[in-house]
Amino acid sequence: MMQEPQTDLDLTVNGVRHDGRQVPGDMSLVHFLHEDLGLTGTKIGCSIGECRACTVAVRMRPGLPPVTRQSCMTSMRHARGWEVTTVEGLEKDGVLHPVQQAFLDGDVFQCGYCAAGFAVAGSVVAEHARRKRAERENGQDGQPEADGEGRHEEDSQDTRDLVDTVLGPHVCRCTGYDRYREAVHAVALAAADGHRAGDTIAEHPPAVNGTPPPAAPPLGIRAARTVPRLSAEESRRLGYTPMFDDPTLELIRLLRDGAEIEHSLLVQYLYAAFSVKVPRFLQLAGWPSHRYGGRPLHLMGVAIEEMTHLDIVNSLLVELGSAPHLGRQQFPYEQDIYPFDFVLEPLSLHSLAKYVYVEASPRAVDPAQQHTPEDRAFVTRLYEVLGSGPAPTPPPNQVGSLYRKVTRVLELLQRREPDRLDYPAWFARLDVLREEGESEHFTLFRALFEGTHPALLGGTDVWNPESPDHPVLPLRHASGLPPSGQPVPDETVPVLRHLSNLHYWAVCMLLDQSYRRRGQFHNAARRHMTGPLRSLGTALAQRGEGIPFDTFVAGYAPGLGDAENLRLCQGMVRQAAVAQERYARHLPADYAHTCALETLWELSTA
Repeated sequence: MMQEPQTDLDLTVNGVRHDGRQVPGDMSLVHFLHEDLGLTGTKIGCSIGECRACTVAVRMRPGLPPVTRQSCMTSMRHARGWEVTTVEGLEKDGVLHPVQQAFLDGDVFQCGYCAAGFAVAGSVVAEHARRKRAERENGQDGQPEADGEGRHEEDSQDTRDLVDTVLGPHVCRCTGYDRYREAVHAVALAAADGHRAGDTIAEHPPAVNGTPPPAAPPLGIRAARTVPRLSAEESRRLGYTPMFDDPTLELIRLLRDGAEIEHSLLVQYLYAAFSVKVPRFLQLAGWPSHRYGGRPLHLMGVAIEEMTHLDIVNSLLVELGSAPHLGRQQFPYEQDIYPFDFVLEPLSLHSLAKYVYVEASPRAVDPAQQHTPEDRAFVTRLYEVLGSGPAPTPPPNQVGSLYRKVTRVLELLQRREPDRLDYPAWFARLDVLREEGESEHFTLFRALFEGTHPALLGGTDVWNPESPDHPVLPLRHASGLPPSGQPVPDETVPVLRHLSNLHYWAVCMLLDQSYRRRGQFHNAARRHMTGPLRSLGTALAQRGEGIPFDTFVAGYAPGLGDAENLRLCQGMVRQAAVAQERYARHLPADYAHTCALETLWELSTA
């Protein structure tokens, strides 16, 4: 299992600050709570963020309202500066939180395994209800004042909607949801009316260094300085002639290309996963086991790692003072950087040959460096399928070569501006990114190419479409965009395409917002990908169709500033919620109806 580099620990849990050491960057927050702090009240259930037993309350920065987080899906590298409240932190001065007391008074749970998650989520609901009351009393909610009875009715409905949004995704196997919901609703309504005190989650002193670090000087100011010309020695160390003498500009150029490549590969691998026949080859697609971290054993695992690679690239862009980049393959593109033309296609021997090559290290596919009959036969067959003879001319480029360039330019920036970045941490993250591709992804795709993956049943012959063991559906790709000015046809396939686009665009906009906010909406983006998007893609594949993955022409940060982009992101998620209600009769049975509502609530807390 390949782990991400260590990350500096800076976290406040139940009012106690933890810092001054390092922890694995990809360690989940729930395992940190259990193993490092001994706080085992937060339960581990599904480990893929769906049951919500592991829910904790989080303030991203001091003063912000709390939100719920699935701690099993939250990596420690994203938790720096957070204030976290677990179920152990709800009690204050020996008195249970009102939600906990309501659970006891109402005898709401049976086995109690999910109760901690419900209690923490309920405390967040109560806090938001209290805040809304305070805003109303201060005239900050922008709503006209209703009479007493009307106000109570409105508050009750608003509070119930909030309870259903926050608690709706939680799973209880014993007693159902009604007693949990009614208990939380009663406490939240009391908080909204101001009838009871102590209905907030435990308030803790703000974490030192809990606010975001100062931003790097804007690029325009930096560019106005005198930038030294690239020396002959620097050029020799780089091993190529860069477009810019300024290493910051050169890094931004390369990293934006890298972001486009990672995004393109992510979408292609997802499309390939949808083309796999299920349930027979579910192990190859990977839908039921999309856990975070670990060596990927299926296509969904590779797609999720591509999402983390996109995160690394965009995080470094932001660290350099650049905007995140969620675009895909641009034309004209640089032939020595892009691996191959972007094509949405079902999994096949030819597409696997491309994936094997671009994820490989140069040594792994160099005919002169193969020393066993098996490796020589593999490389010979690879080039035959690529259709380029004994060696590819020109080859599809290998992704690792781009990050070797990035590393060398980063070394140049370190020599010129040694105090600008945490260079060792970034070198380590880039090493992980490259090694995961050249080791884990290459190994998986080679096993598929050679027919040795345990999910395949007939060796290399499985890639013959006539084979009874062929694992792939022949998906048809078509745009999900209706002609301008025309409605989406009220038919199942066009509706599924349209809603797939809305969720894909929402994922991209959430990721853009998240890169700008230190990972705040990563969980929400992944929730849309592994929830509604997975359900829609599977339903389309059953009809011989692929997800269109159309590019949103306006881009994923089309606003004038941060506030506008956040509102536009909310608008996209809201549009998905409207569409799912409008076309409910066409949706598959496993479609996650609460996902968009939960994301809207989460965005409203930013």
